[in-house]
Amino acid sequence: MTKVSMLNLSEAGEVEIRPGKMGANGGTNSQGESFGFTNYYMTRNHEPFIPVVGEFHFSRFSYLGWEEELLKMKAGGVNIVATYIFWNFHEEEEGVFDWSGSRNLRHFIDLCAKLEYPLILRIGPFCHGEVRNGGIPDWVFAKPIEIRSNDPAYLKLARRLYRQIASQMRGSLYQEGGPVVAIQLENEFMHCGAPNDAWGYKTGKFISSGTGGNAHLAELRRIAEESGILPLFFTATAWGGAAVPEEGFLPMLAGYAYTPWIPNQPPSREFIYRDLHAIPAEPVNYDTRDYPVAYCEMAGGMQVSYNARPLVPANSVEAMALVKLASGSNLIGYYMYHGGSNPVGKKGYLNEQFLPKITYDYQSPLGEFGRIGESYDRIRTLSMFLESFGTALAPMTTILPDGQSDLEATDTDSLRWCVRHKDGAGFVFLNNFQDHVDMPDRPFRIELETSRGSVAFPAEGEAILPANMGVVLPFHLDLHGVSLISATAQPLTQVQANGEHVIFFYAHAGLTPEYVVAKSALSQLETEAGQVGEFDDHYVIHPVVGKNNGVAFRTADGKRVRFLMLSREEALQTYRFDLWGQQTVVISDCPVIAQQGQLVCTSPGSSALSVSLFPAPATELRTNTGQPVPFETAGLFQDYKFELASYTPQLTITKPSDKTALLQFAGDWPAHVEDVWLEIDYDGDVAEAFLDGTLLTDHIHYGKTWSIGLKNFYTKLEQATLHLRITPLRKGTVHTFVNQAQVERFEGVEIAVFHRIEAIPHYRVSLAPAARR
Repeated sequence: MTKVSMLNLSEAGEVEIRPGKMGANGGTNSQGESFGFTNYYMTRNHEPFIPVVGEFHFSRFSYLGWEEELLKMKAGGVNIVATYIFWNFHEEEEGVFDWSGSRNLRHFIDLCAKLEYPLILRIGPFCHGEVRNGGIPDWVFAKPIEIRSNDPAYLKLARRLYRQIASQMRGSLYQEGGPVVAIQLENEFMHCGAPNDAWGYKTGKFISSGTGGNAHLAELRRIAEESGILPLFFTATAWGGAAVPEEGFLPMLAGYAYTPWIPNQPPSREFIYRDLHAIPAEPVNYDTRDYPVAYCEMAGGMQVSYNARPLVPANSVEAMALVKLASGSNLIGYYMYHGGSNPVGKKGYLNEQFLPKITYDYQSPLGEFGRIGESYDRIRTLSMFLESFGTALAPMTTILPDGQSDLEATDTDSLRWCVRHKDGAGFVFLNNFQDHVDMPDRPFRIELETSRGSVAFPAEGEAILPANMGVVLPFHLDLHGVSLISATAQPLTQVQANGEHVIFFYAHAGLTPEYVVAKSALSQLETEAGQVGEFDDHYVIHPVVGKNNGVAFRTADGKRVRFLMLSREEALQTYRFDLWGQQTVVISDCPVIAQQGQLVCTSPGSSALSVSLFPAPATELRTNTGQPVPFETAGLFQDYKFELASYTPQLTITKPSDKTALLQFAGDWPAHVEDVWLEIDYDGDVAEAFLDGTLLTDHIHYGKTWSIGLKNFYTKLEQATLHLRITPLRKGTVHTFVNQAQVERFEGVEIAVFHRIEAIPHYRVSLAPAARR
């Protein structure tokens, strides 16, 4: 028999909301929009706000694609961008600054301004970010100075760097009408350094973690402000006992579960619920009750190194975000959200030792060439939830059932859950994922006592939480006059259209969805499918899952409200945009973005596309070539299905040896093919791709397909051969002899073989109302 999990919230305390240490920070832009702080959450336009921050390093991606990638991030629910400015990318040679091409910070800032995208700049001087020397140029180490300190000679270099950055960002501060809301000075200061690749004689030599504590950060702040860098607030990476100034700096945390720096890593505690506002996950140098809990580095993946090759499952990215939100985090920042490629320096490669020379894909939601990963869809569902319900969630207090924060990471028997609530309403968070542990499907029944009455999940009997899954379940929410007592489905988003408020939920596989709705204030309930049980003061509704089914309510004061229950598959295909003068929910079987009044669809490998829109556009849609798009109306949605002309890339492959492949492309791509990707499955140790003798990208084998987007090299493909090369994986024994020279003899088997090399077309079409063309 399933154990009933119980929690009494009727007498549970709530967090005291006050200005805190950040209350004096914030500001208003020229449009009257504002950001501010309490001790518990940020505010946007004076309303509680839970930002979703995505890390995207502009200098690790071609500037030709920045706008599209930023729009992908927007479509994914990211509402603040963060980026590093790596000193050695811009001043590799002393006194010679390069702000051109993909190092053009100003162009990136201007694109964020154009897209109305708030921006956090992480300006160093030390950044880490897995670049050479953590971003400190090699020439700095030739000088008799103490880096990361108040050594006057070091501060002089920092001042010159900051003045250069200030000249690039002139007029771009939020209060000036620009996008820059915050600045991070330094990184992990007084906590850790980075490999000293300028040393060059022996591995294991590290740059100093810094000296001077808050006094050094105060000097960097003074220099920044004197240079004209005056953001709404500064941020500081606060984990590991790092230095955190008391005033004007928002402490930021990190969470990683697949960590190359921990050999033979045991299961982490990142998926255990706790009250982070009251008790931090690790010792920190500030009072957590004075600041919102904010994560700037929550693992969006992990970079593969030669010595450590973790494979990060998409489930873990979603589960960590859910657990941190439940535990009181009111800012969710993904590192990385978007991967990229290291630029090649004038004097060599700029990667950190043991990491790939070029690729910084990071297994992130958006990858090195704009690859859309499985985690992109998963965490978008949480971002959409925060967009619609974050204002309600932000002031809610975390309440832990007894023993939750003390669970062992290896515990596979206990139900992991907690509650965030305020005034008797809130959300139950359940998690059934744990890194490095196989979790079972878990029966559960949860009963809550609240100041608004009793709540049970489910209303009767028990439910099943599937393995490796998490879920957010609402209780006692007022949804535009409909009193939702509870639901065993996750809120996703909401729009107002056609005189109705439409709230979208979605059902997890194995978890039977239901709504429990109070009769009070309702004058009518209608459903074309599903079951409705009527009780003295409430209804229990078991809806049919699918976008064409819904439950319609009319409140006593005449409001029309509709609940729609999507499947998990449909939810993972759902986006919300402001399109053609209205909020629009899009369900698409291919990735989509909204760009300049168009819905842009990109379909990897399939020339057949399907898009559903609610509400329907006021006029017919046409493609970018002027063709009308046929549609069918089903339920609330208008369904568009169309097929583009199929294209097969002309590719010739020769293999001089098992470890080498030469690829020759012929023919132009048709206009509706946006890109061609190579997908390469191989066995080996490390692989590299060269075009015309230049290293394009590399790949340390970790069990996943190697993918290369080719559009940035399109003009060279017909004139040059693309060379793929594998360094063999050795299984055996290596004998090393050092006499006058180093001699290596290997006994065993070398493995280097290509299993599949395939060119995949990515089709592209944009849709817009006919009247707008």
